[in-house]
Amino acid sequence: MRRLVYPAAALVVLGLLGCGGDGLRRVPVKGTVTAKNGPVGGATIVFMPVESTKGEGGIGNTDQAGNYTLTGSRRGDKGVVPGKYKVRVSRLMDRDGTVLSSDDKEADHPHAKESVPAPYSSPDPPLVVTVPDKGGTVNVEIPVETREKKR
Repeated sequence: MRRLVYPAAALVVLGLLGCGGDGLRRVPVKGTVTAKNGPVGGATIVFMPVESTKGEGGIGNTDQAGNYTLTGSRRGDKGVVPGKYKVRVSRLMDRDGTVLSSDDKEADHPHAKESVPAPYSSPDPPLVVTVPDKGGTVNVEIPVETREKKR
């Protein structure tokens, strides 16, 4: 009997590690965030599940070319569960036009302004995307211009 307990326990532990512990299958998601005036670099992108999509959603940061890769928003899992998501894009800029890092605290930059117009940066954004069963590239297009650094 003892011989069966150890392998069974090992399988349970491996199963929990492999599927994030909640039994949901996640797929890798990457893409590019653009606005009417080009790539949105230095932004935070949040995928929030809607309708019957399970899971906690995902979060990522864009590089200067607007490219992002999602991780689970709470657990740090790679990717998200396939399904429909509302997408929020946020990018704070200091008064001199410097894009703040996602690690910067808003309290340390009291004059920072959101450079992605509402409602696309609001808690209830109108952008909706579908993550396919196999994951892959999900590009996000904001149909307005973002605020850019003054030249």
